[in-house]
Amino acid sequence: MSLHSVNWRIHCSAVDDIENIESAMSQLSPIKTEITREKSKSYHGAPQIILAMKINNKKAAKQSVQLLGTTVLNQIVSNGLESRIDDDKVFHVRLSLSSLVSGKILLAEGSEWKSAVKGQYKIEAYPGQKPSEVLSDLISKFE
Repeated sequence: MSLHSVNWRIHCSAVDDIENIESAMSQLSPIKTEITREKSKSYHGAPQIILAMKINNKKAAKQSVQLLGTTVLNQIVSNGLESRIDDDKVFHVRLSLSSLVSGKILLAEGSEWKSAVKGQYKIEAYPGQKPSEVLSDLISKFE
């Protein structure tokens, strides 16, 4: 079993270096993937840009999990996979934006949680399978 797809999203303010963030975001894909820009306004009305990257290829989605690295994956497993999987079999992860821009992949913690790189992995699980077990089996193959 595997993953169906991956969606990555970053909310950037008007003062952020968008090109630098896009370059960092491309580290999360094993293949050349288009990053889209959407101009919008924040809750309080300030202009913002939402960067989004979608990986629909199953093999690339699986490799994208591996790109997170064993340290991050072990941390996710030790904190409990079940809490990161919703009822729609989507695995949610938030990465530190400042670390990603500096070339490191680390989980977002504390104050970084709000301005994080948000990832959603759609798990390929069928009736009778627990999504957390499918994901755990996949992660164990990377060690």
